[in-house]
Amino acid sequence: MIHKRKHSGEQGFTIVELLISSLIFSLILLVVTIGIIQISRVYYKGITESTTQNTARSIVDTISQAIQFNGGAVSTTLSPGPGTWSSFCVGGQQFSYRLGYQLVEGTPSGNQTNKALLQTSLAGCSGNPPAATSGRELLGTKMRISKLTVTSAGTNMYKVSIRVTYGDDDLLNNPTAANASCKGATAGSQFCSISELTTTVVKRVQ
Repeated sequence: MIHKRKHSGEQGFTIVELLISSLIFSLILLVVTIGIIQISRVYYKGITESTTQNTARSIVDTISQAIQFNGGAVSTTLSPGPGTWSSFCVGGQQFSYRLGYQLVEGTPSGNQTNKALLQTSLAGCSGNPPAATSGRELLGTKMRISKLTVTSAGTNMYKVSIRVTYGDDDLLNNPTAANASCKGATAGSQFCSISELTTTVVKRVQ
């Protein structure tokens, strides 16, 4: 009778070894997944901050260029309460705005609006006429104007200040106020961002 011998090298993995291997693989996969999520959050937060800053800069540039080159009268801003429409004129351009309300697409609710900062051509515009209901929207979706002021800074000089806030109400302290600030929290993929700019403009065309 011929006896067959089993060699130790032909034996497979034990259940304990498989469990340990699976555990190690799962831990590595978990670490990689958390890393990817964190990288994605940092990336999208950077995009949000950059977009908010660019929007604020674009609005300041638009108002500043209108003051410099449009000619005509420049009216200073009033101090409307949150959600109240107001407007001011720069030459033949009317700027209508609604403080503290977030610009959204679709049906607004709560502290939301479909129009937040409109630029409209208006011949002979002067003072603070009734806010326009149509025009070019200068603000981005999910943003709000927390502060917008145009004040006299001397002869033919004006100071333009703006504070643009990005984020839903639950991410903000005092969401409709001029001093709205981020809570430092996130909600899903949503982030909060604030950009505040001030510049002094010299009126070049009378």
